[in-house]
Amino acid sequence: MAPVPISPIKVGQIDDVQELRRAKLAAIPERFVRDIAERPALDTEITPSSSSNIPIIDFSKLLKGNKEEFDIEILKLSTSCEKWGFFQVINHGIDLGLLESIEKVAIDFFMLPLEEKQKYPMAPGTVQGYGQAFVFSEDQKLDWCNMFALGVEPHFIRNPNLWPTKPVEFR
Repeated sequence: MAPVPISPIKVGQIDDVQELRRAKLAAIPERFVRDIAERPALDTEITPSSSSNIPIIDFSKLLKGNKEEFDIEILKLSTSCEKWGFFQVINHGIDLGLLESIEKVAIDFFMLPLEEKQKYPMAPGTVQGYGQAFVFSEDQKLDWCNMFALGVEPHFIRNPNLWPTKPVEFR
């Protein structure tokens, strides 16, 4: 059985960002605007503005490389996470056609009407389903996003009720 929150959490109204965008509001709702002190600052050591090269991690070196290649790639991975917060993965062995079909299904899901996506709600205190994750308070500032997450492994975290019927390719 999939995990559920231990106790009820009051998160208040969480607007769907795609619907807010479609509404072409004159201002961003206050719940999405962080105070200046809470906003991240750019690290001047390594930033996208100081270098146009997104870090690249060669996954094959982590799986099949010799010790020296492995150590170098691990260091690059660590630095990428600490300084950039993201990286590009190459030589991962995943078929490009599969990745493209996953991306298309994801786009098709997020383009569905709100009522359809809301059939798979993310319960407060959980991270599976459609909505906002990691919201624990009515006063909490929200990220400008909605997400859809499904637990797959280990098997006991799967929640089959959250697997959408649309688009049909999702199944």
